[in-house]
Amino acid sequence: MSTYETTTTTTSSSTTGIHPDVGYIKSIPGILKIVEFVLCIIVLICTSVVYWVPYGAGWIQFVAVAAAVVVALLFIFHFLHIFEKLPGPWPLIEFICHIVFTIFFLISGIVAAARGGWHSSIAATSFFCFAATAVFGIDTFFMYRGWQSGPATTTTTSSAATVETTTTTSYETKTQY
Repeated sequence: MSTYETTTTTTSSSTTGIHPDVGYIKSIPGILKIVEFVLCIIVLICTSVVYWVPYGAGWIQFVAVAAAVVVALLFIFHFLHIFEKLPGPWPLIEFICHIVFTIFFLISGIVAAARGGWHSSIAATSFFCFAATAVFGIDTFFMYRGWQSGPATTTTTSSAATVETTTTTSYETKTQY
């Protein structure tokens, strides 16, 4: 006499920890962070072409490097959902950082515009500083609108990925007589 036995095991797990969110790159805040970072690098390159550090380039380089570092960290924290694991009012902190960088890039653009006649790279620096001011201002506006509409939309939320594994084992047993 033969008997067939079947064992089915279902294991389900969800990803709620630190995990990459590819959808963030395609979202408006993600795109704005990428554009902000690229503009910071362009401003840094334009300021480094000609020697005018005593006349304001040092300030502009400081603003560009500080903004690039902060924006890169914020992008990584949003992309990997690290903010969800850290205590603190992160949307407010990010909002204040963007206000500060918007003002700093506006001042940098004015400083570069005042020296723009000296060299074409200084005029380009001025242009990209004002472009960075606009992008940081737009990002700040969207953060404010997200904060105003409620805490659920101030950070990027994504549904936790659920992985379900089903294993079925069948085997034949023969009884011994």
